[in-house]
Amino acid sequence: MKKIDTYQEIINIFNKRLPSIFKSKNVRINQVQMAIDVADFLFNKSQKIMFVEAPVGTGKSLGLLVPTALYLKKKNKKSVYATATINLQNQIFSKDSVVLQKLKLLKDDEKILAQGQSHYTCATAFYNNITHFSDEERVQLNHFFEICEYGLFDELYEMYPDFDKSKEKYLLLTQVSLYNCLGDCPGHLHRKLYHASIKNLVITNHDQLIQSYLNSIEGRSPIINYENKIIIVDEAHSLKETFLGRLDSKNKFNFNEIPRPNSSLINKDYREKYAILWNAINNLNKKFFADNNAGGNSRISLEKDDIKCLKGIQHILNKSIVSQILAEEINRSSRRNQSDKLSSIIEKINNFIKPIDKKWIEQDAEQGLSFHRVTLSFEQEFSKMINTLSRNSKIIFMSGTLTTDDPLEDISENWKLSENNYIYKNYPSIFNLKKQAIVYIPRGIARPSRENNQHLYDMKSMLPKLINRSHGGSLVLCTSRAYLSEVAKSLRDSKQIKRMVYSQNDGDSQSIGKSFAEDLESILVGSGAFFTGFSVEGESLNKLFLSKLPYPVPTDAFIELISQGYSNDDKYIKIIVPMMLKKLEQAMGRLIRSKTDTGIITIFDPRIAPGTPPYKFIESLGYTITSDLSEVIEFQKNSKSRRISAIDETFNEELLTIPKKAKDVKTVHKEKQKKSTNSSVRKKRKKKKKNKSNSKKQKTIPLMNAEGKIRVISVYSAPRE
Repeated sequence: MKKIDTYQEIINIFNKRLPSIFKSKNVRINQVQMAIDVADFLFNKSQKIMFVEAPVGTGKSLGLLVPTALYLKKKNKKSVYATATINLQNQIFSKDSVVLQKLKLLKDDEKILAQGQSHYTCATAFYNNITHFSDEERVQLNHFFEICEYGLFDELYEMYPDFDKSKEKYLLLTQVSLYNCLGDCPGHLHRKLYHASIKNLVITNHDQLIQSYLNSIEGRSPIINYENKIIIVDEAHSLKETFLGRLDSKNKFNFNEIPRPNSSLINKDYREKYAILWNAINNLNKKFFADNNAGGNSRISLEKDDIKCLKGIQHILNKSIVSQILAEEINRSSRRNQSDKLSSIIEKINNFIKPIDKKWIEQDAEQGLSFHRVTLSFEQEFSKMINTLSRNSKIIFMSGTLTTDDPLEDISENWKLSENNYIYKNYPSIFNLKKQAIVYIPRGIARPSRENNQHLYDMKSMLPKLINRSHGGSLVLCTSRAYLSEVAKSLRDSKQIKRMVYSQNDGDSQSIGKSFAEDLESILVGSGAFFTGFSVEGESLNKLFLSKLPYPVPTDAFIELISQGYSNDDKYIKIIVPMMLKKLEQAMGRLIRSKTDTGIITIFDPRIAPGTPPYKFIESLGYTITSDLSEVIEFQKNSKSRRISAIDETFNEELLTIPKKAKDVKTVHKEKQKKSTNSSVRKKRKKKKKNKSNSKKQKTIPLMNAEGKIRVISVYSAPRE
């Protein structure tokens, strides 16, 4: 089949067949262009890697899946689609892949949903723990295992919504290996298909794709077969951090594994000194409320004194185990078990304190305090994985926030790839953000500071009035756990607020998000989990509040790993600021989710002032910024007419850019061929280099840090805005 036939087939699918399926005349030109560009990469290009950057509303998933499905069909290939979040994974399986089926590009038995182990039940685990269930629950579970398709907890709760979730631990598939599982267990049988090469579309997550790679290089069987495939990595901005999590997973241990001072495992002669050391480590928990600026399960690097405490604990544990070995009761099985426990934790601490690794702690509600370490050559290991994945497969990395203002430099910085090794494409927003949204920076608010709570006080004082100015739902995004707790409590206690207030601290994020979306006038206070992957259209979310600019913690272990060898100024310019801007864009993207959405984004941060990098970045995204409340009020008054004016545009094939290789094309042309994104960015970069080389003197520029303080540095070129 001629190449142009593929392009025309794609145009026909998006212009004719998909509108018929969706009962809509709306055709998104950027989505069609993306599909054509992806087809060109798959069918024609020698490069093995492609980066696709497109904002909310582009229709990224189908823009990738349609050309990929055509390629799989014509070349008899198979694919892996990996996401960062379970929400998107479920969407690809239950919605987007179903569209492929309606287009006759995929059959139902050619796809598989490959979720992580913790999402599956095990029939043998149920029978092993049957005494923990009531008679009614036993009947329900027997029925569930007879008729369920995959053995997922989601299926169980869909069948029995009131089933006691606290009993999940007695059903977890992780309790029983495949080889020890008795009979036909739906969960184990389904997961066995992951590695089989019979599925055209395997829908998995970043964790399992990375673990499959790690298994392969260690000589073990991969969870997912990624060789000789088309690999799509959605939400690719999260991949490197996920890689860090998988790399350290086998090295971590929890603080609760270390015996308490009053434990019988500790020799009485050393308990007083041991208690001092143990309490010093236990007090590390407080750092997460003082230093945590990320709002999620963040990382805090360990200090030298912390390592000394661990060494002291290890020393006392070694003495305690010697005492136990000498004890008369050593022959008793209980004493042997105690010795084994001590030996295990001593070995973990010993491996942890070795000087060759980067070390940090994490803290979450379920596991508490945990200790982590990873090789200092983390960046090289990440590059090795990318090279391995793309060795026999083509791989597409996709996200709405891959880069900031210089894609080639950002990709070189974050992915360690030279520009001749990949294809990069980006697409403009389909939304008119100047008409659909306004960004409000309140006057008179204090600068965020760890030294005092005035900023938090100002934010809590302003929120009720701003929320009550209009009907509709409000999402309040906080950059720290302390703010999350304080703001949620303040809103619930406020006499001005008569609305339902949901908090991320209330429990499962998915359930909370669903309840919020269904309540038109509610308020949701969240942090890390709601910065990305959370989508609510319409009046249920028409007001977005951001506590402050989401600067990452400079001492975060991840940042320290990827900034090795950088000066403090380079670390700030090349790592800290771009990470903040990407996080800011992700947060702001929660508001406008469709062409008919309108709303207000309020950011409680006076550091966003004209001329500053954050201000320029927000403007570059297409937003109007104001500190005048009357402009916000006027915007709200006109919001209804703004929604009505949002109409579908007529699809025009002449606006598409067909790849140059199709020289025999006589139909679809653009009057002025757009230059490729790579070429235009390359020229822009060369121009920058030319200007840079012509300047013999250093430039002295003011630079604002995360605390809002101005400092002067000397550079050869201005920092990325």
